[in-house]
Amino acid sequence: MTRLYFGDNLKKLRKERKLSQEQLAEMLNISRQAVSKWEAGKTYPDIDNLVLLRNLFNVTLDDLVLNECVDKCKGVSGIDKLSEETNNKSKDEEYDNEEDNDLSTKLMMGGMIIGMAIGFITDNFMWGTVGCFIGMGLGYVVEDIISAKTKLKR
Repeated sequence: MTRLYFGDNLKKLRKERKLSQEQLAEMLNISRQAVSKWEAGKTYPDIDNLVLLRNLFNVTLDDLVLNECVDKCKGVSGIDKLSEETNNKSKDEEYDNEEDNDLSTKLMMGGMIIGMAIGFITDNFMWGTVGCFIGMGLGYVVEDIISAKTKLKR
């Protein structure tokens, strides 16, 4: 189970900005007690307040909720790691992956379009839904097969 560090991170970010619980509460249009409960880990904010906090402190939701310490996240975030991995890939691998993703996307879209067309023609929209799911399923199966094939090449 993932441990949430929201309360610790919120308190640290609030103190870095030299805000009191009351000042933060006023910014969010909530009570000071709500902020206190969030920091103590007794309750958690709703999604609207999480988004406001994210914007206010200029951090990601993952940094705000999941990460042990906001400082640790600033240096090496998942985005930094991902960009490093992407830069290390050869151009051939990137080209192959684009082709693979393109094929699965085309399968998904094709199934959806065919299903919708059959749904319109037969005046039974259940066929549209079935076509969408079949197209998505085929797309994911092809994606898995291609990724397994790629792993075997390495």
